[in-house]
Amino acid sequence: MSHKYFTINQRNKIDVLNKEGYSARKLAKILGCHHSSISRELARCTDYYCAYKANQDQKNKSKNKGRKIKLNTRLK
Repeated sequence: MSHKYFTINQRNKIDVLNKEGYSARKLAKILGCHHSSISRELARCTDYYCAYKANQDQKNKSKNKGRKIKLNTRLK
């Protein structure tokens, strides 16, 4: 299964329509994706959904994908 990320234009549509009161299912029909994808996207931001913040969050997470976090270990 291939993964398809939301573009900034799609995130802007989600932002505007969400503020107008559209449900996740209605947003999914408009954008042509599954409603759970919209729900996850809306949950990406804590207080309120912001397209710019969501896009930055996705870029930061994809930049570090697959890399292990190095712990601060000291050799004695």
